[in-house]
Amino acid sequence: MFEHKNLDGQWNKTIPATDSFVNGEVLECRDTVGEEPAKISRKQYAVIGDLLVERCLPPESIGDTWAHDVGQLPWWGAVTNPPHAGMIADFNSLNGGLQRRNLDVAHHVVGYAAAGEEITLLKTVYSVTRASDGKELSAPSMLELRKLYYA
Repeated sequence: MFEHKNLDGQWNKTIPATDSFVNGEVLECRDTVGEEPAKISRKQYAVIGDLLVERCLPPESIGDTWAHDVGQLPWWGAVTNPPHAGMIADFNSLNGGLQRRNLDVAHHVVGYAAAGEEITLLKTVYSVTRASDGKELSAPSMLELRKLYYA
């Protein structure tokens, strides 16, 4: 269990992971911009394999999905440059995340879809193989890929 002096249960807290492919728990943070926490969007961090990932959720008063989104929860996106100090760096290290990513151009993982499928980027094309039916999907943007995934 992650413990840190900045975890206050309101602005910064850990929550149980709902995805089986996430290592341990999820760190949820809010920017302190003068409003009450329930009205501020949330940034979640997790570790999948050895990769620190993040996603942005709407305020709790709205729910877990954005009104404009075609799917369910936002997908996890890889953190390109994981921090080397602070609460997020400590969370990353505790859950097995690397501080430095090794770039594999032939298999560059940039995120994870709803069922934990790897989203890869090769040149300018994002790809995912949907776990539910094994269908390989490709698109020029993550937004288009997400639309295909949920179609």
